[in-house]
Amino acid sequence: MCGSPRAHERRWSWAALSVPTLITAIGRAWVIGHFPEPDGDAKGHLGIAASLLIDPFRVARHWVWPPGYHYFLAALLRLGMDAQGIRFLNCALAAVLPVVVWRYAESTIAPSASHLERLAPVLAGVLCAVMPVVNLLGTSAQPGTLFALLVLVAVWSIDEGRFAAAGWALAAAVMVRYEAAGAIALLAALRLVGFCPPVVNRLPADLRRACRLPAVVVVPPLAAILGWVVAHRVADGTWLGFVREIYRVTHAQRATYFHQDVWTDFLFFPVVQPYYLFGLTIPLFLLGIRRAWRDGFIVPLGIYLFLLGSYTCKGVLASGRYYESLTPFLCIAAAHGACVVGERWRPATLLAYGAALVHIVRLLLQTGRWTFHVAW
Repeated sequence: MCGSPRAHERRWSWAALSVPTLITAIGRAWVIGHFPEPDGDAKGHLGIAASLLIDPFRVARHWVWPPGYHYFLAALLRLGMDAQGIRFLNCALAAVLPVVVWRYAESTIAPSASHLERLAPVLAGVLCAVMPVVNLLGTSAQPGTLFALLVLVAVWSIDEGRFAAAGWALAAAVMVRYEAAGAIALLAALRLVGFCPPVVNRLPADLRRACRLPAVVVVPPLAAILGWVVAHRVADGTWLGFVREIYRVTHAQRATYFHQDVWTDFLFFPVVQPYYLFGLTIPLFLLGIRRAWRDGFIVPLGIYLFLLGSYTCKGVLASGRYYESLTPFLCIAAAHGACVVGERWRPATLLAYGAALVHIVRLLLQTGRWTFHVAW
C-alpha cells in the first residue's frame, strides 16, 4: 500500500528538508575543523564557564551576561567536552532548528488547507537551513542557536496551550539572552491590559487573545529576572549595575562603528542589516505574516521591539546574531508569502520562492567568505 496522501507529503517533505540540512551541516563541520572560533564573545563565555568549575556561585564571574548559558557550558566542560566539541554541538543544534521549524509550522496548518498551503512548512524549513545567521552561529560557541530553540519551544507551547511549558521555556531563554525580556514585558503588558475590557475590545483579535493568556506564561520568567537582579544586588551592592555596565560597554563599541552618520546609524540595524541576512525573503515575509501569525508570535515580536528600542538607545550592537531567534518566524511567514503569491497563478510560488532561496544561498556564501577568508 502506498499510504495516505498526507503520509506521502510528509515523507516527501522530510526528504526535501534533509538535503539542504545535511549539506549545510557538513559545510559547518568543515568550517569548524579548518577555522578558529569566529566570535570573540564566545571565547568569553567559554572562559567564564571554565571558571565556574572552580567557583560556581560567584555572580561577578558572569560580568554583564545572564548565567544560563555559562552553566550549560560548564556542564559540558565537566562532561569532558572542549571548546571545539561545543562548536560541533552548536553545529548539530543548527541542523535541528530547521526540522523544528518545519514541524512547528506543520502544526499550524489547518486540516482543510489547500495543497499549496501545506507546502509552506517544508519551504520554511528549507529557508531556515540555508539562512546565513543560522549557519554562521552554527560554527560558533555562541548561545544564539540554543536561544533560538528555546524561543521556538515557547512559541509552540503557547500555540498548543501548554502555558506552563511556555513559561519555563521563556525563563530559560531570558537566562541565556536578555532580549527575551522584551517578549516577557510585552506578554505581561498585554496580560495587564486584559484586566481592562474596554481597552481589550478595541484591540485586533490576535492581540485580544494574547491578553487572555494565563499568568503562568509570565510568572516563571519574571521570577528568573527578579532572582538575577537580586543576586547582582547582593553581589555588588547596586541595583541594575550590570545594566549600566552593558550600556557603558556598548556605547564605547558603537562609537567605533563605521556608520557614524545619524541616519545611517539609525537605519543600519533595522533596515540594512536584515537585507544582508534575509535578502529577498523580506518582501515574502511582508506578504505572508498575516497568514502565518499565531498567538505565540507575540514572543518574537516582543524580542524584536526590545532589540529595536535597545539599538535606538545604543544599548545593543548592530550584530546580525541578534536576528537568529527571529529567523524561524521570518522563514515561516516568507513561505506563506510565497504561497500567497501563487494563489492566482501557481507557478508564481516557485518563481518567488526560488528567487528568494537563490538570493539567500548567495548571501550565505558571501557571509562565509567574508567571515572565514577575509576576516581571518
